[in-house]
Amino acid sequence: MTIAIGLSDNSVERWSRGVDARTWTRTARVECASRCTLYTMALSASATWEGMRVAAGTIFNDIQIWGVVDGEVRTRCVGHEGSLMRVRFGDDDDAVYSASDDRTARVWNVSNVMSSGYCEEVPPCAVLAGHVARVWDCVRIGGDRPVYATAGEDCTVRVWDVSNAHGTMTLADGVANQRDCEIATLRGHRGRGIWRLCVIESSNGDSFLASAGADGSVKIWNTNDWTKSSGANEGVVLRESETSCPESAMMVDEVEDQEDVEMESKEAAPKKRKTSKRRMSFFSADDEFIRVVRIARYGVLYVATNKGYLYRVVETSEGERWIWERLLENKYAIMSMSVERTDTLDIVSLADLEGIIHVVHVSQESGERKEMISWRASDPRVLLDVFSTQGRVYASIVGGVLKCWNWGHYSRCAFTLVNPYRHRILSIATSDALQLVLVGDQKGNLCVYDANTDDARELKLVAKKWSAHEKTSSINACEILPGPVFVTSGRDSNVCRWSLTADGELLLDSKWTSPSKACVGFVSLNANGELARAAGFRETNFVVYSISDQRQMMKIRCQAQSTPHDVLMEDGDRVIFVHRQKTSLHIITRWNENANTGENESTSLWSHGREIHTVRIVPPPVDAVGAPLGIITGSEDGTVMRLLYDASRRDGTRVHSPGDICKHPGGRTVKAVSIFKEDEYSYILCAGGAKEVLLAFRLSWASDDLGSWDFKSVALIIPKPVDKAGTRAWTKGCGYVEPRAESDQRIMDVATYSRGGQLRVLYSTSLGAVSVVTMDERSRVWRDISSLRHHACPALSVDVLEGESTWACSGGTDGTIALWRLDDSDIIDPAYVLEHAHQSGVNALCITRTADENAFIIVSGGDDQMLRVQEMRRDGDGVSPGRVGEYKFSHSSAMRSVWSDGERIISTSVDQRVKMWSISLTKDDICVAPTGGVMTQAPEPEDIDVLAAPDGVLTLVVAGRGFELFHIR
Repeated sequence: MTIAIGLSDNSVERWSRGVDARTWTRTARVECASRCTLYTMALSASATWEGMRVAAGTIFNDIQIWGVVDGEVRTRCVGHEGSLMRVRFGDDDDAVYSASDDRTARVWNVSNVMSSGYCEEVPPCAVLAGHVARVWDCVRIGGDRPVYATAGEDCTVRVWDVSNAHGTMTLADGVANQRDCEIATLRGHRGRGIWRLCVIESSNGDSFLASAGADGSVKIWNTNDWTKSSGANEGVVLRESETSCPESAMMVDEVEDQEDVEMESKEAAPKKRKTSKRRMSFFSADDEFIRVVRIARYGVLYVATNKGYLYRVVETSEGERWIWERLLENKYAIMSMSVERTDTLDIVSLADLEGIIHVVHVSQESGERKEMISWRASDPRVLLDVFSTQGRVYASIVGGVLKCWNWGHYSRCAFTLVNPYRHRILSIATSDALQLVLVGDQKGNLCVYDANTDDARELKLVAKKWSAHEKTSSINACEILPGPVFVTSGRDSNVCRWSLTADGELLLDSKWTSPSKACVGFVSLNANGELARAAGFRETNFVVYSISDQRQMMKIRCQAQSTPHDVLMEDGDRVIFVHRQKTSLHIITRWNENANTGENESTSLWSHGREIHTVRIVPPPVDAVGAPLGIITGSEDGTVMRLLYDASRRDGTRVHSPGDICKHPGGRTVKAVSIFKEDEYSYILCAGGAKEVLLAFRLSWASDDLGSWDFKSVALIIPKPVDKAGTRAWTKGCGYVEPRAESDQRIMDVATYSRGGQLRVLYSTSLGAVSVVTMDERSRVWRDISSLRHHACPALSVDVLEGESTWACSGGTDGTIALWRLDDSDIIDPAYVLEHAHQSGVNALCITRTADENAFIIVSGGDDQMLRVQEMRRDGDGVSPGRVGEYKFSHSSAMRSVWSDGERIISTSVDQRVKMWSISLTKDDICVAPTGGVMTQAPEPEDIDVLAAPDGVLTLVVAGRGFELFHIR
């Protein structure tokens, strides 16, 4: 066996090993004639040593191509403007592709460079520019087309068709040509970037792309839709078309010319004129432009203009162009439109500037206008929006008024409702079965009305929620599900589920936050009433997310948030998005006819992308045969996630059903979680983190009709920041502003216990406070119970032992461990203090029973790498220290977490080791001895949790950057 090794000093060594030899011998070493330090290197795949070529990425931002025969540089690939991160040879060694710190990947043609007798400089034949951060890797994906994939620090994988990038030699060329050569952007990783890519070829000819990121996950992407040549691929992934408004009087070039003339005249004027800050329009006062666009179904759009015209826009059967058919000429500008389908008709509802509503019936088969009915809904210029759903037409009027008419009975208003907050109503949902109407307004307020009425009186308000979405963000869409359960989505990037209590209060059950804080303007539900997809704008991009399998389905570069647009998310993976761009309509359709999943599907799970600080196991009910384990994690990015683990599944699918339980208010860090058992089927999850925010959720196990078990989460307490009076600050442009009453303390650890059947939560903070609170579920607030006063430094860890008396321990950064007897007193002093138990911070604590009924032990670990076991003996209401056992340098780095059942200990440390220890109690001391260990694949481990089964098997989960699960027998 012979291998070649490339070194950072721009040299290559050959090492060989005989058939029976156990040692390697260096048989050759070749140094490049150009001596310099390298950032990266690639070796060509050659059958012989003499035919091997080297691509060396130097510190001078160029790539040197040289052979191992003489070490002379034959080619220098120049053009990069930043450090080289990765260099690769093509399969036939005729091409070299590189990734760089300058946010580009480049392709170089080096087919004939070795035949020349001198060194020549070669410019790139293609520049791939589009990443917004450094590019870490670049690979060629095999197939009929020259398709490349790049991985960047912006946490995206971008797929490129290099045939459209030929001739680009500079960064400016690559940026200008990005739209033509970028095929897709793959998202799914979180955190600090994607570092490596790898192409996998299956036995049946399919190709897959694997990506590995800083979040510790590897994701697999199906690349067949991109690598097949045009015409051979029946499953089109993304298709874009464009159609212009038929009577646009002013085109873009004319507008630009007019702007140039105005600029020249201003420069010539002696007096400077004040310019308007309003957005430059592409239309003059006499032009016709698109005011509203709605998608009826695939291939059929309805467009309304400022001239009062209604168009039906239909795609031809060949799919080559769009035909505009004028259906209506109205005297006044059309302000809003809604489309609803029946079996044979498209029912288009229009609202114009004069306050008149027009309902147009259009045949789906012929496209002819069958009927039109008009009536006055309001005074002129106060009719804002029109909605059509479930056989009714709704009109949103200034002042938060909503009127309703039934189809076929437009002469009589069915009912009227008034928003108590008097803000404009933006979304509406109705349920005939539940007789409820749900509305959301532009300030994020939510109202529920009783629709059980036969006259035109105002509907009765059943429940209302002020600022249901954060920061008074508008509610863009809402739905009513059986239960009743209400689903709302808003500009604050959240999709919320609400339930209605018997006393008319809306309770937040769950919240899904879109990645990268994209506002959610559209949602779709599956047949089970669960959230399936969400869509909205993130900066200047329109994105569609699949909530069920946690992936981004589509991303479209556009600046359409303030221009007419619409989206239709049909069954399967088909998504249609239309928006006005300047004087044209752009229609983008995305689907996959060859598979039930989308082109961006990853076969792995989403991870937090940042450090997982805490993890807990949620045991299934005892009688739930074959039920999976629940896993809860909290991380640096403020997300509390849930997962399921099923050991009976095949490898690679045992961890499944990921989802976000909640996002910490403001996206702040979640440092600790604790699980409180109410009964076999119900647990309460408490999560604490930055700003001293403590969250509470109820986790309930249930099985479906097929016998599959899962747990659902319902929010109990999600504190909101409140204004603090008396400390106003001046802010430019806003005047005096009241700051948020957010605590400077961070919750460091949380433990739960029961007292009199009621939940108690013990938590410690970064300012040394240790407190006990209880939950007022009716008011959805925390009530203070006790203050435990001792620590003058940050209290890093706490734990609780329940029994006849409830004992708790806390550890600080000064190495002190305080022991407390919890009795619900307002102020509790420590029962005993172990001074200098550790030389520095006590990061981990576990208090547990022993075989002696009158004693218990405290297991602790700290920054000093020492594992300590302290026995405490009970004497009435007091305690005294007993035997002690220490194991110095138990880990090679600071300890992070410990668990013990009184006979054995499991610990983890920053050194990525998980170790097991035995506890032996002798007459005079405690003996702590190592019994085994393993290295975890989760970098920077922070926490562990252990579940003991009746048969003695331990299930251990370790969390850091990702998590790993072990079974210990």
